[in-house]
Amino acid sequence: MGTNGKIQTKTWMLLIAAWIAMAMWNVIVFSYGMMLPDIMAEFGLDYGTAGLIGSVAGFASVLLTLPTTFIAAKLNPKYSIPVVLFVLGGGLIIFGVAQSVPMLFVGKILAAAVANGIASALVIVKIRQVPPEKNTGIQGIQNFVEPIGQVLATLCMAQLLIILGGWRNIHIICGVVILAMIVVWIVSYRDDISVAPEAAAPAAGGSQKGVMKEALKQKSFWLLAIGWPGTTLIWIAMFYYWPSYITEGAGLTMEKAGFVLSFIPIFSAIASLTAPKLADKIGRDKVLIWPWGILLPIAYFMMLKTTSVPLLCVCAAIAGYGAYCFVPIAFTLIYKLGLRSEVVSIGTGMILTGVALGSALGAGIVGGLINSMGIQNALAVCCLSPVWFGILAFFLPERGRKALEAEAAAAAAKK
Repeated sequence: MGTNGKIQTKTWMLLIAAWIAMAMWNVIVFSYGMMLPDIMAEFGLDYGTAGLIGSVAGFASVLLTLPTTFIAAKLNPKYSIPVVLFVLGGGLIIFGVAQSVPMLFVGKILAAAVANGIASALVIVKIRQVPPEKNTGIQGIQNFVEPIGQVLATLCMAQLLIILGGWRNIHIICGVVILAMIVVWIVSYRDDISVAPEAAAPAAGGSQKGVMKEALKQKSFWLLAIGWPGTTLIWIAMFYYWPSYITEGAGLTMEKAGFVLSFIPIFSAIASLTAPKLADKIGRDKVLIWPWGILLPIAYFMMLKTTSVPLLCVCAAIAGYGAYCFVPIAFTLIYKLGLRSEVVSIGTGMILTGVALGSALGAGIVGGLINSMGIQNALAVCCLSPVWFGILAFFLPERGRKALEAEAAAAAAKK
């Protein structure tokens, strides 16, 4: 960690390498809906099977995110993240060269199973090498980078599919970029615990079993892990299936569909940068978290009830801002609980497991519902899923600026 609250250049290189890999994964995940017509046509798939590919991959992520996080918390990030990047990049390349449906499953499962391990393992690096007062800003930047990949996956994907020669080459290129980040990571990595040595290793008696036990006792971890799938389900369903709905049912071109859908990640990126500052100005965190459980269903539902491109863009912008407004704040909240880095890493893994569960449900449930009730009705039913997140997030502790200042003042008064 740098002196005077500064982040060292090599730490920035580590963060950037991890963020680029995350962005490439987001390009693949959120372009699936744009690529779906070509993939379905080439392999003769229906919506149910196409959704099953994403769903099975999502459930692999659900099952393996927490074990991956547990291992990452135990191992040195110098080695754990390169392993994750190798499997992730390799999975994308396998999907890109697939000559059969089973190979599609294998490639997607491999990539999805380890993708969340990047963020989980990166927690250790951030706690050791990033000053605490900069954590919210760094989390905001990280959550800004991910939507950039989503923008490429929507706004530019119709053009990229033509320029790069189809969905196969896009998967291969993204996989190669991720593999290249392994070199950057290894060259840049060095342990720096001079400012926060207590974060470098478990406290006395802090076995890995003890770390897991401590993490499982945290109410905030459970509220976010169980509630988060409510927002992810409809979010991923819109990226996967809305382009097909709006092009088949409303006659919009895929280019226009991608343009409209791009407003979600564009405003998600804006939210990632502005929400932390807004929370600090207000002094309260929860007011920027749970209300989106009410507002997001309205925004998503309106995207199914109009064919006006300007109005669709407005609804997508609201949905995009709301889908990410709470993300950096909620993830930073678990840093403010005064827990050890390993415990925070496990908590991050628990939340990402919930995210993965929502993605799996969004791909699989909606894909199945489409075959039975039609694409519009299937998406309309799932628009209600964020309400679950809003209800649980309401019970989170307040860890905003004013609450922390009040705690500090109370502690000082006791001295």
